[in-house]
Amino acid sequence: MRQTSKSVQCFFVFILLIMLTVTSTSQKAHASSETDPIIDDFESYSSDEEFKSAYRLWSSEGSPIDWSLSQERVNDGAYSMKIVANEPYDSSWVSLFHNFPVSDWTDSTGISFWIHNDADKPLAFNFDVKSGAIAFGQEGTFTASLKEDDSSSWEEHSFESMLRVPEGFTGLVHIAWDQFSEKAWQCPQGCDTDLNLASVTGIEFGYNPQSHSANDIYIDSISLWGVGGQALAPEWATHANTFQLNFASAPIDNPLKGFLPFSESVVWRTEPNQIPYSLEYFYIPLNDIMLDFDEYDWSKLEADLDDIASRGNQAIFRVYLDYPHRPSGIPQFLLDLGLETKDYHYESNGGRNGTSVSPDYNDENLKLALLQFIEALGDRYDGDPRIGFIQAGLIGFWGEWHTHPQDGWTPAGSWDGGLVEEKDGRATDWMPSLANQEAIVQGFDTSFDQTKILVRYPTGYNQNVNIGYHDDSFAFQTLPSSLGGEDWHFVGRLQANQVMDKWKTEPIGGEMRPEIQLKMWDNDPPRYIGEPIGGAQGEDYYKSLELTHASWLKIQEVFQTPLVGDAVKRAQEGSRSLGYEYFVPTAYVNATDGQLQAAINIQNTGVAPFYYDWDIEIAARDKDGNLEAWTTDWDLTPILPNDKDTEEQDETLLEWSSDTSTLSEGQYDILVRVVNPLSEHHTNAKAFHFANVEQEENGWLKIGQVEIKDPQ
Repeated sequence: MRQTSKSVQCFFVFILLIMLTVTSTSQKAHASSETDPIIDDFESYSSDEEFKSAYRLWSSEGSPIDWSLSQERVNDGAYSMKIVANEPYDSSWVSLFHNFPVSDWTDSTGISFWIHNDADKPLAFNFDVKSGAIAFGQEGTFTASLKEDDSSSWEEHSFESMLRVPEGFTGLVHIAWDQFSEKAWQCPQGCDTDLNLASVTGIEFGYNPQSHSANDIYIDSISLWGVGGQALAPEWATHANTFQLNFASAPIDNPLKGFLPFSESVVWRTEPNQIPYSLEYFYIPLNDIMLDFDEYDWSKLEADLDDIASRGNQAIFRVYLDYPHRPSGIPQFLLDLGLETKDYHYESNGGRNGTSVSPDYNDENLKLALLQFIEALGDRYDGDPRIGFIQAGLIGFWGEWHTHPQDGWTPAGSWDGGLVEEKDGRATDWMPSLANQEAIVQGFDTSFDQTKILVRYPTGYNQNVNIGYHDDSFAFQTLPSSLGGEDWHFVGRLQANQVMDKWKTEPIGGEMRPEIQLKMWDNDPPRYIGEPIGGAQGEDYYKSLELTHASWLKIQEVFQTPLVGDAVKRAQEGSRSLGYEYFVPTAYVNATDGQLQAAINIQNTGVAPFYYDWDIEIAARDKDGNLEAWTTDWDLTPILPNDKDTEEQDETLLEWSSDTSTLSEGQYDILVRVVNPLSEHHTNAKAFHFANVEQEENGWLKIGQVEIKDPQ
């Protein structure tokens, strides 16, 4: 906030009112309907005198600063603005204000400028915009993005009342319009005027030269950003090196997303596949892997992973101890040590004549074995490119982390066929203690840093771990009570445990209830409507997707039973709509002074991010098809979907540069691709595709062309 007396402030406002009124009255007719992104690059002034007539000084004491055109430090072109403090450094505040004809900036996202702080201390600095006679700037807590000249990424910072430019900083600053509010010194009784971007009349810089006498300040490239919806552009962008790209839906079988079948059904599913896919699912019993404490046979798991990878797909799997109607997955050595089990007839298991039993999950030997297994699994498979996701499994029927109706609360007499075990009128609880459940979850979180893990239910003990969730009754028991479902449905549990936003960093997957997997596609929007299941009908598929941000779903029936007509199209679009979809609307490529530069604006038009930091490469391809490729430091994982409520097209700018010493003279196509690490082992690995017309089948996205010239 300005450090001036109220009387001085009022005088300054009075002077501004006079100056801005004259400017607005005489030049308002010249306002343009088209937004020019360049506000001032300091190239149009023929002398310091002309420059100083455009930028006027206000100060609390005398002439405490000098401002001039400079060639010492510039961002582009030949000139920048230089501001230096003058002795005796007795002024507590100065402003340089620049008035211009009324301008319409509504077709932009915010203000951008380049600044160099030539001092060993941060610079407290204001950048204000004026509309009419009112100044708008930063009040209270606000955010701005900074990018140093030698960096390829923007960093968002939070500030209080004033921008603080770091010591020795050289680079760009972006401040969005929603961070501008009426300056408090103008309205002691409270401010209530919003910035009118359709009537902008000037800009203003302000700082305290008394506190920053050692700071030489250089400013250049004052411009608008986000013009015409474009969020960001590199500072070196020109009309000639900017390329507009076109949208086209990405393929259904993009990696790590969409509908998927069970891998064991590969020999009899419908061909050709009515739903292309990139993931396959399988279960595996623990006793196929674990032979004794810290003793393992990985051959069966290896065979399953290799089989799926041979088809160019990645695997999702779950290890189980107890799968109703299948042989028990309990390792024999634990039974030999006295592990107790319980027979049951639920879920077609067949009681004492059935094939599986529920173990005592609180048995100390079992707990130790499970924790050892999780650690060994992580040591061997964390980051394995054959694996897409792992479901935590191990606990409960099917490894789904429940033993319903043996849940501790189901009343005796309310369950068809009676309870296997009850006490005091209620079912006994066969699940592990909460402490043991938490230990298993913590074991997975500790053992896996790269491969993503999912657990069935959101709970208090898994709120803050790096583990996602799977909804195994998707679009049937997904929606909360506020949308016609129940509080215990999947989204209700997300809400109750305050993890509705966990999808931003951890994946959501799941399965559709088998009874609804085919019939739901007969309806638009897709929803199961048929014979009630437990007295209920299905839920809206897209409302379920909107709230969960799911990336993939097991839906076996559509891979083995042909759909017809519109049902096929709805199912295909339902699969495509899961997970991420990245669109590049604008790209920039440049080759000058021995440097190759590339940048892209990128949007996520899907419902979830891409959860793996796969390598992203840039390549130059000559007329003969030869490639020279470089690996960037780009990362897709933080790029979240566009805001569906506001319909704003959120964009991220990614920038890269390298020298051109390995390239000979000639024309080159510049390409970008995200590298599926499975491709290092299998040439038929599914290629990552952007949602662009310019996307090539081989995985490369063509973003522009450059000409490399001999520097001689």
